[in-house]
Amino acid sequence: MALRRAHSTVASILVAACLSAPLSAFAQSDEQRAAARELATAGVEAFKEGKYEQALDSFNKAESLFHALPHLLFIARAHAKLGQYVKAREAYMKVIKEVLPANAPQAARDAQKSASSEVSNIEPKIGRVTVTVANKEQAKDVVVSIDGVALAAVLVGVPVPIDPGDHVIEGVATGLRGKVSVRVEQGQRQDVPLTLEQDASAVPPAVVGVAAVAAQPQPAAAPPPSTQPEPVAPPNQPSADPGTSGKTNGLRIGSYVAFGVGAVGLIGGTIFTIQAGSKTKEADDLCTLPNGACDTSVKDEVDSLDADAKSARTLGIVGFAVGAVGVGAGVTLFILSSKHSDKAASSGPTVSPWVGFGSAGVRGTFF
Repeated sequence: MALRRAHSTVASILVAACLSAPLSAFAQSDEQRAAARELATAGVEAFKEGKYEQALDSFNKAESLFHALPHLLFIARAHAKLGQYVKAREAYMKVIKEVLPANAPQAARDAQKSASSEVSNIEPKIGRVTVTVANKEQAKDVVVSIDGVALAAVLVGVPVPIDPGDHVIEGVATGLRGKVSVRVEQGQRQDVPLTLEQDASAVPPAVVGVAAVAAQPQPAAAPPPSTQPEPVAPPNQPSADPGTSGKTNGLRIGSYVAFGVGAVGLIGGTIFTIQAGSKTKEADDLCTLPNGACDTSVKDEVDSLDADAKSARTLGIVGFAVGAVGVGAGVTLFILSSKHSDKAASSGPTVSPWVGFGSAGVRGTFF
């Protein structure tokens, strides 16, 4: 009893140590780490009480939250206790083959060492079955399954690892079916011949799946492609031109860009106009003599504020002009992008904005 308690204590320390040490390849939250630690602790308790299925469930959940080699080690041990040696070996091999970083916690290194020593006890317990289909040449679409799990076609006729115990091996092909029950002892190798017999209701699983889908209500099928030649548009009507769509898309994108430029211009014009008003007010506040006259002591400062106000006012005008041009060009390009005439598609519009002091506009050919 004392030895079991000591082993469970060591196991708990092993799991906790690995969870408390960071692995650079993972970035789980503190909440996930804490939940994984609690699940792993519960898994250790269940394992030492002989509740291996419960332990397996706890460690699988812990591993899904936070990767730690002790989780996989206990998953392998639980599978082994349940007689699931194939899964146990795979879990052990995951622990053994993982490449640990230089700063890996000692708990992870200890888990690898334990897995390397324990896996040697698992391999001799795994059985092998070689399934052969006697009349395979008559069943090109045969599907072989072991305990309801389909076997890859390449594994038919070669030894397949299997856990000891009772198993049902079945083969199904169109109009053919065969089934055999076998018992495999630990480490035993068996050849299992499977004979398919006539069965009108037999359909391979893949065909059954297709049939099930076909039985569901389906949307109306698209009409078959016409074998008639495509109608030719009359001379006075524009034909569909692949280039038109591309030009239309270009015009639409250009309109969005122009709208963006216009918005920036209007916002800049507003900001500079506000600054001009602010500078003018500051200059006026300095001129406190009657009739708004300024004292000579503040003349230089007033002149500087007036100059700043003038510059800001000029920039504001330019901003509004650019904004107006941008918005105008955007509207024009947006309208043109909706037109699909041959002339628009072949030659395309030309738009060029112009800006003058206090004025702006758009010129170009649109149609």
